[in-house]
Amino acid sequence: MLCIGALAPATALAQAAAPPKAAWTLMVYLDADNDLERPMMKNLLDMTRVGSSAAVNVIVLAARSPRGDGKYTNDGVANLPNWTTAKLLRVEPNRLRELADWGAVDMGDPPTLARFLKTATRDFPAERYGLILGDHGMAWAGAAVAESSDGDSLAVDEIGAAFQEVTRTVGRFDLIGFDACVMGNLEVARTMAPFARYLVASEEIEPADGWDYAALLKALARSPGMDGAALGRVIVDTYRDFFAKSPHHELLEKAKAITLALIDLDRVAPVDKAVAGLGTGASALLARGGHDAWVHVAHARNEAEEYGRTGALIGVAPPGSEVYDLVHVAENIRKHAQDPASTAAADAVIAAVGQAVIYSVHGAARPHASGLSIFFPPDQATLTARGKTSYNETGFAQGNRWYPFLSSYAAIPASERERNRPKPAIDPLTASGRMASPKAPVSIVSQAHSDEIEDASFVLSLVEGGERVVIGAIPVDLDAADDLKEEWDGEWFTITDQHIEFIAPITSFEELSDAGGEDIYWAEVPAQLRLRGTREWLNVALSFVLDFRGEEVSGDFIYAVEYSAHGPREIDIDDGDELRPLYEVIDAAGKQRLEVEPGDHVMHIHDVDDLKVERAAVPPGTYQVGFVVRDLAGRHSEQFVEVEVQ
Repeated sequence: MLCIGALAPATALAQAAAPPKAAWTLMVYLDADNDLERPMMKNLLDMTRVGSSAAVNVIVLAARSPRGDGKYTNDGVANLPNWTTAKLLRVEPNRLRELADWGAVDMGDPPTLARFLKTATRDFPAERYGLILGDHGMAWAGAAVAESSDGDSLAVDEIGAAFQEVTRTVGRFDLIGFDACVMGNLEVARTMAPFARYLVASEEIEPADGWDYAALLKALARSPGMDGAALGRVIVDTYRDFFAKSPHHELLEKAKAITLALIDLDRVAPVDKAVAGLGTGASALLARGGHDAWVHVAHARNEAEEYGRTGALIGVAPPGSEVYDLVHVAENIRKHAQDPASTAAADAVIAAVGQAVIYSVHGAARPHASGLSIFFPPDQATLTARGKTSYNETGFAQGNRWYPFLSSYAAIPASERERNRPKPAIDPLTASGRMASPKAPVSIVSQAHSDEIEDASFVLSLVEGGERVVIGAIPVDLDAADDLKEEWDGEWFTITDQHIEFIAPITSFEELSDAGGEDIYWAEVPAQLRLRGTREWLNVALSFVLDFRGEEVSGDFIYAVEYSAHGPREIDIDDGDELRPLYEVIDAAGKQRLEVEPGDHVMHIHDVDDLKVERAAVPPGTYQVGFVVRDLAGRHSEQFVEVEVQ
């Protein structure tokens, strides 16, 4: 009796000392130690518009860059002056409460993430836990790039490993979210499934603005009893509304290309199984059918909707690119393979994804976004490209039959037999004249010869000093006889801000057949961007949605994307920034590079809302126009003829 009485006060004291449980502890791993520092600090400031409460803890680990120019910032956030370390913060209404300064830690090191999860769940216990990782995204290759630590990043398997200890203590999280590009990926979802109930992620590049933290936190504060599925829906809806319901034209345009999905991670295992079946079936199809089967599969891949595009780059795509919508891939395999086993496997994938993706949004420029993408590289060089890890080293690749299929698929065009196949042939061109004008366009015709044409383009170019300068290329529709025909009237696409214009070297056209008409395209233009007050020119791809009405074309600017080893990054173009075009130059040996046109061809942006694609006459001169035809293995042929413009 005396012993029991002595223990009672100590137990009561221990219970009194334990922190009270909130409804939610939402953790944000904000790795701004890179060129996304500026928009991520804005996200952090937006969080303070709502902040934490007794029911909801918003705990942030925010690392910043020691740089402060251009894409970076030295500005303070709320009540805190600039810092260059990693600070553990509790976000409160209109202020940040610093809990600890962790120093110059490596945010790309999994122990840093594990320490954050352990600290936040220990010090701020809750009924439900959520983690949002905000930074660069590279699909299966990972996220969270720490520039100050030699560009270290978190591989997807490392993110999973960081969860293992904390989930043994507190159980699975209710939600994991990636406020990052191209992380709506099956490889990511399968890796996260043991550690959370729901995943929120985007298949496509995310605008730098990121998620609407003020709106999502306001909804959570109003209804703290919501579960992970409900919070996921809020995140998706507020993200969509931030763009689609904005009073600002530039945000409305970005809404055309957004994607975001809520995925039930308890339903990812059937997707994983179905994809393994699709990989097994496709591998068997390749083994039976060889080259002919490869052609069918290659068509299926090439017609699928792609994300994180690298149209502005020359060379092997970096890790994390070459991801395609999983349902669209399955639909295309079903269409092209046309064998019962492939059809059944594709149907299983489509059904499983439909069950796992429980809520999603996508803009009109991304009509096939189902919510989950998958890695589908075109060749061995891309399959074996190495970031922090190689694809074959990932847990997904080692545990699913999709990787063996990719290996078989990439091996066929690399074989000696395939390399010796003839490339596409183009007959010499026939031109109706040698002078082009709007009143007298020149008709150029030819015929291609190949059973495996991937695409054909009409190309406008100049030849200078033995090198070809590609002014631009547009797709050509081939008929059943592979006839090539195009009329050129001496005009080409231009980019204008209503003050100055330059010829737009369009390098990529994607038809948006489901966007309300057959004459709507997504187009990319390589350019260089210099941010106001800086000296550095950044290589970017300008994205436009082009609407063709007869001979007229109008193109609205969507966003500018910079591509790097860290993954794609959208860069906001503001008043006072400068643009200049980049043209593809091909030397006598066939080597490609991107170059700025000599002279002063710089556009000083007055109002980004005025940035559009139009058509105008090209400068007088002698041009080479013609066709380039490319086959499924990437081999190409070209034919040109001279046409003069006065």
